Amino acid sequence: MINLSKLADLARDPSVTGRKGLVGALTDLFVRAGDDRGEQISLLFGDIVLKVLGQLEEETRMILAKRVCKEDHAPRELMMKLAQDKISVAEPVLEKSQVLSSDDLVAIATSASMEHLGAIAGRETVEKAVTTVLVNRGDSNVLSRVAENKGAEFAKSSFLKLVEKARSDETIQAALIGRADLPEEAAQVLLPLLTEELRERVTALGADNTLVHLLAERAATEVAARAQKLDDVRDESNALIKEVLDGKTSVDDAVKMFARADRTAELGMLLAKVSDLPPAAVSQLLFSTSDKPLIILCRANGVRAEAYKDILTMRARRLRLDGTELNDAIQRYSALSEKGAKRSMEVLRQSGPAFGLQTN
Repeated sequence: MINLSKLADLARDPSVTGRKGLVGALTDLFVRAGDDRGEQISLLFGDIVLKVLGQLEEETRMILAKRVCKEDHAPRELMMKLAQDKISVAEPVLEKSQVLSSDDLVAIATSASMEHLGAIAGRETVEKAVTTVLVNRGDSNVLSRVAENKGAEFAKSSFLKLVEKARSDETIQAALIGRADLPEEAAQVLLPLLTEELRERVTALGADNTLVHLLAERAATEVAARAQKLDDVRDESNALIKEVLDGKTSVDDAVKMFARADRTAELGMLLAKVSDLPPAAVSQLLFSTSDKPLIILCRANGVRAEAYKDILTMRARRLRLDGTELNDAIQRYSALSEKGAKRSMEVLRQSGPAFGLQTN
């Protein structure tokens, strides 16, 4: 342990080396004193070090900051000075010193560099007053760091501003999704911004996460909406088919609508109803290799060539037919008269399996 005589010699040495030695010796005395040091000793230590601080090299100030940053009785004025030094000096003090109050951190954060703000964002706890400044001033790195800090507290307004700044920043979004304290209002804004990957990460989180609940609610709503849409489409299709059967709508109009929308199930149901044939059997005809039974079925029920072309276009997409094959199909359709088709229809009813018509 250094003696008072040696300490006096160091105090009289005005050189950089002498100042470095003096601060090192004083710091040793201060740190080793532990719980025995009083407020007066702390103030005396701070007063002396502050007087020579400006004469110390950056490396010496860095060593000083690292040694005293965790000391609960470190002089506040000295800690404030170190906290506003270069980031290499300030970082351990900003991250770890409990001497600095929330007001101190707010004062520093109001004008400090982004590096300083990033260090504050990494503290074990960050109070709302401090996060408000960080959110207002911080860049992407600062915002993502404070957002992923579970010890950071945010006012609702800060959360909303943070989410707003995250609109085009996936890093901040990723930091926010794990926060159990995210308000529902902020979560509602954040959820549509998330990529599929981030949404998958949300689903893996605990049940106490706001985003998990919102994602589940949204999924349930979407499923219900799709089911309702299917019900609406089914009702609409049944109504249209009934209108055709009642003579209120032409079969051509219904064929065109179903074929152009690629609604094969509804088209099969329509042709089955007007032909009084099993729907499953008719559905097979729509995409069978041979189009002869389909031509007979459509011709016999008065489907005109223009409407049949829509059926052919639908078949072409599924069977990958080229232009020549389509023209040939149109020619075959035009060559069969409606009267001839009706005669063939009777044959088709009696010997369906031979034409590919499965009636069982």
